[in-house]
Amino acid sequence: MAGLLCAALAGAGLPARAQVDNLPRLGDAAADELSPTMERRVGESIVREMQSRGMIYDDAELADYLNRFAGSLAATPPASGFTLQFFLVRDPTLNAFALPGGYIGVHTGLIVAAQSESELASVLGHEIGHVVQRHVARMLARERQASTLMLAALVLSALAARSNPQAIGGIASLGSTAAQQQMLTFSRDAEREADRVGLDILRQAGFDANGMVAFLGRLQKSDSLYESGAPDYLRTHPVTSERIADIQSRISDVRYRQRADSLEFRLTRAKLRALTDTSTDGLRSARTQFERQLRERTVDEAAGWFGLATVAAAQRDAAAARKALAEVRRLLPAGHPFVERLAAQVELQAGDSAAALALLDAATKRFPASRALVRERAQVLLVRRDFADAAPYLESAVSTFRSDADLWRMLAEAQGGLGETARAHRAAAEQFVLLGATPAAIEQLRLAQRAGQLDFYTGSQVDARLRELQAQWQAEQKERGEGRR
Repeated sequence: MAGLLCAALAGAGLPARAQVDNLPRLGDAAADELSPTMERRVGESIVREMQSRGMIYDDAELADYLNRFAGSLAATPPASGFTLQFFLVRDPTLNAFALPGGYIGVHTGLIVAAQSESELASVLGHEIGHVVQRHVARMLARERQASTLMLAALVLSALAARSNPQAIGGIASLGSTAAQQQMLTFSRDAEREADRVGLDILRQAGFDANGMVAFLGRLQKSDSLYESGAPDYLRTHPVTSERIADIQSRISDVRYRQRADSLEFRLTRAKLRALTDTSTDGLRSARTQFERQLRERTVDEAAGWFGLATVAAAQRDAAAARKALAEVRRLLPAGHPFVERLAAQVELQAGDSAAALALLDAATKRFPASRALVRERAQVLLVRRDFADAAPYLESAVSTFRSDADLWRMLAEAQGGLGETARAHRAAAEQFVLLGATPAAIEQLRLAQRAGQLDFYTGSQVDARLRELQAQWQAEQKERGEGRR
C-alpha cells in the first residue's frame, strides 16, 4: 500500500536478487533532518493516540503471537539494529502499515486472508523493509516546519482517512488534500526497496519465498476477499500478471523450502475467523461455516473445533463450547494456552468461577509466559472479590508485563477493594499513561498524593512520576502551540 500506511505487497515493486547491503538507501538523505530519536517520538505519539481512541486491538494472546512470529523476521541480519514493535488493528480488510520509529500495524483481516505463515511473513517483511530503508523518515522530513506532535497528527489523520474518511476532522486539521495525498504516497523506488529487503528477510528467516507469489496470485484471481468488498488497494494498485512473473523470476533460483505452519498460527486464524463479525448474524454465520467445514473435513480439525468453540463462547452457549473444546483437547493432548484460556472463560461466563480458577491455576503453572492466562486468572480473582490474592498476584504480573494497561487497571481495582486508595490511584495512573491519557494519569497521581496512605519511599516514587508526566505534558502542549503558529 502506498504511503506511510503502505499495505505490503499491494503497491509492491519487484523484489531483486541483490543483497540488502547493495541497495541504495533512499532514507539516508533524510537522516540529518529527522533523527531516529525524533522518528521514534513521532511513532510513540501516534501509537498513544491510537490507544486512547481504541484503534488498537487489545487481545493479549493474539498480540503476543504476532510479536513472537514477527520476532523471527526482525532477528535477521537485514533488520538488525532496528527496534520493531507490532500491534493489531481489528479490521476485516487486508492491510498492514509502517509507522515512524519501527511501529508496524497489522489488520486482523490480513491474518485471516493469509493461507500460510510464509504468506504472512512476506507482508510483514515488506513493512520491515520500509523501516530498514528509513522511508518514513525521508517522507516526514518534507514537513520541515512541523513539530513532532504535528507530524504525528498528520500521519494519524492519514491513517484515519484510509479507514474512515468521516473521522478525520475529529483527529487533526489536515491542510490541503494535496499535502494529505503526499503523506500517503511512497515512490516506486521506495516500494521496490521495501520488497527487496522483505524478500531477503523472508529467505533468511527460513520462510518459503513462494508465499509472496501465492499471496499475490490469489489476490489477482479474486475481485473481492470479503462480502463487504475488496480493499481499496485492489482498485488503486492492481496486481498484474507481469508483476507476479517478475517476482517468480527473481526466486526461480531459490530452492523450494517447505515450512509447516505453527499450531499458534492455525489457532490464531481460527479465532479471528470466528470473531470477524460479532453481531448475532455474524456469529451464527461463522458457526455454520465451521460446522460445515468440520463435517466435510475441509479445515484443519484442531483449528476448526477451536474456532467453533470460540464462536459458541461468544454466543454464550457453554454446552456447545465445552463439547468443541473436548474435541480440541482430544486432538491436542499436549495442551495449549489458547485452549485453556478459552475453557476458563467459558466456565466464568457460565457462572462457575471456582471451575475457571482451577483451570487457570493449572494452566498458568504449565504456561507461565502466557500473558493472556495471567490476565484471565486475575479477572477471575476479581470476579470472586478475592482482592487479598489478586493484589499481590497483579503486582507481580505488572512487573513482568509492564506495558499491559489492562493488568494495571485490574491492579487498581484490587487495591481499591482492599481499601488501599493511594496505591489504587497510582496503578490507575500507569494504566492511563499506557492508554495515551496523560492528563488523566496526572490527576490520578495527585489523588494518590492527597490520599496520604503512602510510605516515604512509595510517596517519593509518586512525586517523581508526577513531575515526569507534568514535564512531558507541558512539552507536548508547547509543541502543539508552536505547530499551530
